[in-house]
Amino acid sequence: MSRDIPKKMMLLLLSGLFFFLPAICPAAQDQDLTEFSIEELMDIKVTSVSKKSQRLSDSAAAIFVITREDIRRSGATSIPDALRMAPGVNVARIDSNKWAINCRGFNSRFSPSLQVLVDGRSVYTPSFSGVYWEVTNVLLEDVDRIEVIRGPGATIWGSNAVNGVINIITRQANETQGGFVQASAGTVEKNMAAARYGGTMGKDKFWRVYAKHRARDEFERISGEDAGDDWQINQAGFRMDAQMSSADDFTLQGDIYDGHIHQDLYLYSQASPYMDEFQVKTKVSGGNILGRWTKVLSGASEMSLQMYYDTMHRSEDILNEDRHNLDVEFQHRFGLGFGNDIIWGLRLRHSYDDYAGSKIVFMDPVSTSDLLYSAFIQDEISLLEDKVKLTIGSKFEHNDYTGLEIQPSIRLLWGPGERHRLWAAVSRATRIPSRIEANAIVYISGTDIPGSPYPLYTRFINNEDQTAETLWAWEAGYRFIPQQNLSIDLALFFNDYKNLRIYSPRGEAYFDAENQALIQDIALSNMSNARSWGAEISVDLATGRKVKWTLAYSLTFHDYDNDEDFEIDFGFTKHQVSLKGRFDLTKNLTLDAWFRYVGKTNANYVFSDSVTYEIDDYVTLDLRLGWRIRPDLEFFLTGQNLLQDSHLEFVQDAFSYPVEVPRSAYAGLTYRF
Repeated sequence: MSRDIPKKMMLLLLSGLFFFLPAICPAAQDQDLTEFSIEELMDIKVTSVSKKSQRLSDSAAAIFVITREDIRRSGATSIPDALRMAPGVNVARIDSNKWAINCRGFNSRFSPSLQVLVDGRSVYTPSFSGVYWEVTNVLLEDVDRIEVIRGPGATIWGSNAVNGVINIITRQANETQGGFVQASAGTVEKNMAAARYGGTMGKDKFWRVYAKHRARDEFERISGEDAGDDWQINQAGFRMDAQMSSADDFTLQGDIYDGHIHQDLYLYSQASPYMDEFQVKTKVSGGNILGRWTKVLSGASEMSLQMYYDTMHRSEDILNEDRHNLDVEFQHRFGLGFGNDIIWGLRLRHSYDDYAGSKIVFMDPVSTSDLLYSAFIQDEISLLEDKVKLTIGSKFEHNDYTGLEIQPSIRLLWGPGERHRLWAAVSRATRIPSRIEANAIVYISGTDIPGSPYPLYTRFINNEDQTAETLWAWEAGYRFIPQQNLSIDLALFFNDYKNLRIYSPRGEAYFDAENQALIQDIALSNMSNARSWGAEISVDLATGRKVKWTLAYSLTFHDYDNDEDFEIDFGFTKHQVSLKGRFDLTKNLTLDAWFRYVGKTNANYVFSDSVTYEIDDYVTLDLRLGWRIRPDLEFFLTGQNLLQDSHLEFVQDAFSYPVEVPRSAYAGLTYRF
């Protein structure tokens, strides 16, 4: 696929959107979740736990749902910002354009144990085993909900769904009819604009198109210098939903994006002092298209077929990457009598990449194809007149790095009363190596050696003989509604990790005659074990028709058991608190306050200066004021991180400087027609 195609496709979509958009259309009728009672909110349908629709309260997993109304009233401008609402989710901003996100610790920019999906399409990159959050740029207005599972989801979602699963689910096209335009500007959010329009193509066939632009200003380093990390991105897309018959539904959707990301990087150099600062302009582009067919066979039976293709291009001084993914998945659900509800499926994923032209990362081979195929089966068994549900299943998955991986789970749910649910689970999950870990040589740093005519280069070297990281997780939870205006959700967990990868020196430094330098190799090995345990709680409380509070708290402990005297703390935060208050001041005026406390965090090992950063705890407060000027027009004013001028949240693994997150404010207008 040509690198210019996403830009041309975007221009075409933008032209069609803005020049042929009808001027008059009835406004869409949005459902406001603040009108629901606490009990009704617990009955929201979720699909990420068992790949079937079920009530949140009947899910035997630690799941938290972030609704569209939660996102709108929080003032969040991105998916990472919104994820801060969920207990047990570690969200840390590295700089203006990068985030570190994971569940229950082990946080890093490319958290390898978190599976992230948008409408069932994985956005987890095989390159680094992680997510490029800066290009996971979903139009927030179109998000129906974000389902956040803390804990393993590998039986359903496969390898790398180790610490959690985040499933971003967008609204169907029939729910986004009419027009939507939003524009805002601020001190850090320089300018944001979005437009969407939805219509019909006859009975039971709906469509929408959208386009959005975002430009964000640079932050500052802890030294006070400009970080040079400003960025902008443009995105456009469409969705069509059609009911082909009383039993057949079809969805077709796609997105394209194009952007530029600036960053100042501290990279190795071939001239003294062998490390230098480089101003890097990263070009990103890509797109995806997804089709899904669902057929209802009976009241207790259905099947679906999903296929998607996505492509991306990323060009920066560290790495040039072109990637193409093709993914096909079939799923069938049916009842078998005696209270059995069985779901099974097959998946095939083909990924092709090309790293030609990279300057810091050298891949061998430069391009390759990877094939992943899998099958899963899961049976939910109803016992004791549906008061007890036992769910047993396993994923059987084959990949090109570690071969066959088996990932079973068993879950038990007991409902002693209408307002009480207790659950417990035991699961196994695996994390497979990334392409970089298996096939790359990365020059990390260089330095002068006193008295020596040769520099010393430190480089990461690949290890093709790695085994999969494994997790056995024990979990339990209790959900209950003590009274109509109060709900409490508690989860406990113990995680036992084996064969974790750590970086350690491989022998002594040696002389490289070709490069006239001393070389110290750093290699990956499966020499670390770890344990983590903790608790998470979320509370919803309505103290009146116009006041609602949501509290989320998580407590996490951990320790390591390494085969060598070499230890790294991977982004563990012991305490996290989120408290949100919603206040409907008048019929047309709303105020939202969001208080957060994040305890001390140990950031990842930074190769460039060989230190581990301990990040102090911090407190933040966000405020959003919304004024509905008339039914179709709203003004909003948001202040973020208001309690401090700036604070440090995380330090990237390597190559970049510590950057602080500043206080900011932005204002805008939303118009619906």
